[in-house]
Amino acid sequence: MILPLVAALVVSQPIDPQQPGAGVPSPDVVGPSISEPTPPPAPPEPEETDRRKQTVVTSSRAERKLEDAVVATEVITRKQIDAVGARDLGQLLQQHPGVELVHNFRGTGLRLQGLDPEYVLVLVDGERVSGRVGTTLDLGRFNLRDVERVEIVKGPAAALYGADAIGGVVNLITRRVQRPLELDARGSFGTLLEGDFRANAGTKQGPFEVRVGGGYRTRNPYDWVPADAATSGAGLQRVDGDVALAYAPDERSRLWLRSQYNLRNENAVDLNPSGAVLDRRQRQEQFDVSLGGGKQLAGGTSLLVRGHFGLFREQLLQDQRGSRALDDYSQNFTRLYEGVAQADHHLGDHTLTGGIEVLGERLTSMRLEQSPVSRIRGGAFLQDEWDVALSSDGSGPKLKVAPGFRFDLDSQFGGAPSPRLAIKLDTSPALTVRASVGLGFRPPSFQELYLRFSNPGIGYIVAGNRDLQPEHSAAVNVGVDWRPPIDGWLLSASGFHTRLNNLINVTATGEPNPDDPVTYNYENVARAYTQGFELNGRFRLPVRSTYLDLGYMFLDAKDLTRDRPLEGRSRHRVNAQLSTRYRPLDLEATVRGSWVSGRPYYLGSDGGMANVLGFGEEQRVWSPAYFDLEAKVAYRLRSGFEVFVNGYNLLNAGDQQFNPRPPRGVLGGVQWEY
Repeated sequence: MILPLVAALVVSQPIDPQQPGAGVPSPDVVGPSISEPTPPPAPPEPEETDRRKQTVVTSSRAERKLEDAVVATEVITRKQIDAVGARDLGQLLQQHPGVELVHNFRGTGLRLQGLDPEYVLVLVDGERVSGRVGTTLDLGRFNLRDVERVEIVKGPAAALYGADAIGGVVNLITRRVQRPLELDARGSFGTLLEGDFRANAGTKQGPFEVRVGGGYRTRNPYDWVPADAATSGAGLQRVDGDVALAYAPDERSRLWLRSQYNLRNENAVDLNPSGAVLDRRQRQEQFDVSLGGGKQLAGGTSLLVRGHFGLFREQLLQDQRGSRALDDYSQNFTRLYEGVAQADHHLGDHTLTGGIEVLGERLTSMRLEQSPVSRIRGGAFLQDEWDVALSSDGSGPKLKVAPGFRFDLDSQFGGAPSPRLAIKLDTSPALTVRASVGLGFRPPSFQELYLRFSNPGIGYIVAGNRDLQPEHSAAVNVGVDWRPPIDGWLLSASGFHTRLNNLINVTATGEPNPDDPVTYNYENVARAYTQGFELNGRFRLPVRSTYLDLGYMFLDAKDLTRDRPLEGRSRHRVNAQLSTRYRPLDLEATVRGSWVSGRPYYLGSDGGMANVLGFGEEQRVWSPAYFDLEAKVAYRLRSGFEVFVNGYNLLNAGDQQFNPRPPRGVLGGVQWEY
């Protein structure tokens, strides 16, 4: 026991980024008493817990059983996270059905139902995360060390969460301490000299809970085209740590304080369109602290009050080799202030959830026309989940209706309503139908409003537009879940349509010229839609403890203003995952793969600047389809140890221009839990 404890303590030390058992029967008892009946044999251990009993919070902002959620919610449990061996949120969602990732030098963003990262809200324990760089919130910043589960709601969620939730919500729920002592540690090493080390420790003593954790990750840069000087992906070093305290004097009350710090350094080499070679150094620091409390009152009322402060700092240095002409340094500070007061009340057949939310943002940047800039947004929301009686004895179909409404008042753009109506109909224990319709909005970002960036080497200026107006959306989602009379089987189908108006595009005329720079502005000039359907199935195979998950997504996404498909979206996507466990040898294996069809891109005669700024003669280019495959095999030892090997991108899918993700790699490691 001493060695694992020492290992856990060593792993959790800060690193400089720059350099329970079953009872034993009494020996006197040799069998059941003759005068007593023989007890029945214990029921076999279930292969998998019933997912419908899983508690979720994202779809209604309050705790509900998954089977009772009016809006469809997808859950990735801790067991599933460990099974695939993901090191961050991007890797976890890389092959999740209906999800598409966007890779660029600013990080990895997330698309839901064909909508770009700026339309998807990412939360941690229901709190917003500061630090979008451009329009991307890098999923690589989210480690999974202390995550209990990930909840995904696809489709309009602005009625509860306001701006930026047009396409959906991804919510990371962190762990809570359940036992007097909890320890776990994990270490892995592999291709690209990637090392990942993490540890957690927690204790529950009476009403008090304490949890601390830390992690370190490093990886070398990678390159799909060694012939040129540029790298395809940045090398990274990451250090993170967090502390969580809680006081729960009884089952109805809880106070908590949580703080975390994250430092991420990246190094890469970029190639300027003019041929200049730039060494890029990027540093991101994130600090968050939140304080809150919850109380369950008599009469079916629950109260929640919490506050959150987030600070994000980004530094970017570009150093031109052999010259100082294109050297550039920028620094951004983002401050986020958030406060929420919420109540959840059961009244007969109705469950009311309502509250107020205040959000403040402040950005200080060297690339803004004026700095600092700030905004305040206040929102009030209310949702009623109504159990409608369709039969007098309650034995027939069950209907839930959930009208919701939110009104936001923005210091820059005034008021914006976001209504939504959702229904859930259980026609029988085996068949569930869900549908929702809602409106949403997204106010322009600070970059779109105030950016002032010039590139004298090429000859262009990008300027923000203070007259921009918010983008608006209208969306419809319909889904069906069917549980056939076969244990462990679930089939589902869903369709969606989202229409976007007042979209913000970059517009300009002419060609860039170093002697006469062209100015490019953001304008509300575009209309678009995304629509499609998903088919998913989960099957328990005849082989014990073996499951097969299949998914297919069809997407039709079109820019109505330019009369062409939206850029970078795949029309077809197929997902498959096979997981098995061989109990006699304590072996577990998971294999998952996805096939992604070609995607349209619009490139200019200058070699790609049209793709960024929208000028030059454009030509439509289709990226090649690709197949992504990864696998993990784990062997469980005694005393809580697990040895694993994880292979990712096994078919080496990727390229420099359209899919600059890490090439084929293998990681091996050990995990210990007490």
